[in-house]
Amino acid sequence: MAQAQTDGGLGKVKLIRAAAALLLLSGLFLAGYGLLQPAKALLGQLLLERSFVAGGTRPWPGADMRPVAKIKIERLGISRLVVNRASGEGMAWAPGIVAGTTEPGSGSLSIIAGHRDSHMAFLGDVRIDDVITLDTLEQRGLKYTVSGAMVVDSSRWRPHIALEGQERLYLTTCWPLGGHTDTSKRMVVMALRD
Repeated sequence: MAQAQTDGGLGKVKLIRAAAALLLLSGLFLAGYGLLQPAKALLGQLLLERSFVAGGTRPWPGADMRPVAKIKIERLGISRLVVNRASGEGMAWAPGIVAGTTEPGSGSLSIIAGHRDSHMAFLGDVRIDDVITLDTLEQRGLKYTVSGAMVVDSSRWRPHIALEGQERLYLTTCWPLGGHTDTSKRMVVMALRD
């Protein structure tokens, strides 16, 4: 009888050890998976930076975008690469140029869009008269001064593409900045070329 109780106790100990080992392996797997996303994001930024320095080549095989500019706001310590299209893939990696607008430095309107919870989260801290500096593949040190900001309904708002005599830059992201649900509202920061 004592032998049966001991065997039953050993069985419970083995079961507890197996469960603990399974939990430990599951935890290690989840921790590794959790580290994968930040590692992938860091690698993507390094490849985009290398691509920009190399003249705007595709950063990796199959990429549907390429870096075309770098945006900086010194007062905020912000530096972001900008890709040539605000597509789903492009905006996962960097802010992108909205279709139908031009690249910065072209003399017309450039609209750069990005996600409110990552690359463009800083827009809430931008102030009137902040200086935005852009480096493109062809030009360095393009300066724009922030002239205002507004919240618009993207389903109805259309920017004036051709405004005579002044190159403009609009930076945009979803509104409200801290939100996580789909919305047609956009925050637009407007800047004029110096």
